[in-house]
Formats: sequence, C-alpha cells, structure tokens
Amino acid sequence: MDNTLPFLLDVNASQYSFQLMDADNITLNDSDVNNQIILDNNKSKLVSVKEVNHELKKYQIQIDGRAYQVQISDAVDQQILKMNLKSKKSNQLKELRAPMPGLVRQVNVNVGDQVDSGDSLFILEAMKMENLLKSPVIGIVSEILVKPGESVEKNQILLSFS
Repeated sequence: MDNTLPFLLDVNASQYSFQLMDADNITLNDSDVNNQIILDNNKSKLVSVKEVNHELKKYQIQIDGRAYQVQISDAVDQQILKMNLKSKKSNQLKELRAPMPGLVRQVNVNVGDQVDSGDSLFILEAMKMENLLKSPVIGIVSEILVKPGESVEKNQILLSFS
C-alpha cells in the first residue's frame, strides 16, 4: 500500500493524522468488535463499538464509558474534499444498500417521507447485534424494498431516494 498522504482521523471534532508503515500487519474484520479489553501503556481499557457506517467511514466507539465519534479519511477522501466534490457526490446517492447480511428488525420511514442526513431509517440485526442504519443524504424516500422480519444480503438495496 503506497499512501503519499497520511490518513486523517476526526475524533470528537479533533483531527489527527497517521500514516501506515506496515500495511501487511493490519487485520480488518467484517464483524464489529464489542466489549473487548485492550492494553494501552500497560493499562487495560474496555472498548466497544456502538455505531458503524462503513460506507461513510463513520464510527462511534466507547472506551471506558466515554463515547468517541470517529471519521476516517484516506487519500482519496482528502483529494475529493480538496476538489470540493464531496457534496456533489453525496447528493447523487439514490439508494441505500445493506452494509452486511442480516434481518430487518424495524423500518423507521415511509414512502414520501423527507429525510435528513443522519436520520434513522432501519434497524438491521446482524450477529445478534442491532445496527441503526442512518440516511447518508437529504432526500425523499421514493421506494422501500424490504419489510420487518425480512432477511437481506450484503449490498442489497433497502430503499430508494428521489
């Protein structure tokens, strides 16, 4: 992996940068870690993942009871931001896809509803955890393609925006 720009990490509105030195030793899982104990400078910390949005690279984690909003920006994200294309790209999103396989537990919107970015759309159960799926855009719900109790596959279209 050759990244000329460092990654940017926004944590609770503070920005940090880091560069991967040894990308061969990084492991990313499709599953989210909950209630794991890690060591930091010989002190144990209880870490849990509360919210996950892989598509927007936004996460909420909790470390020893303190919540952190985390956004990761790689080199491509930083170039898009520099070229001011981010808003154009997000306004072009016309559908919401399932980020993982699971069971639709709840649908929080109806066809015709106006939604803002961050509004709750679905609760999707995966691996015995409930995941809140939020709207990535401002728009109107034009079609809902799933209903509560229905199983969905990863990348399956859940709803469309107009």
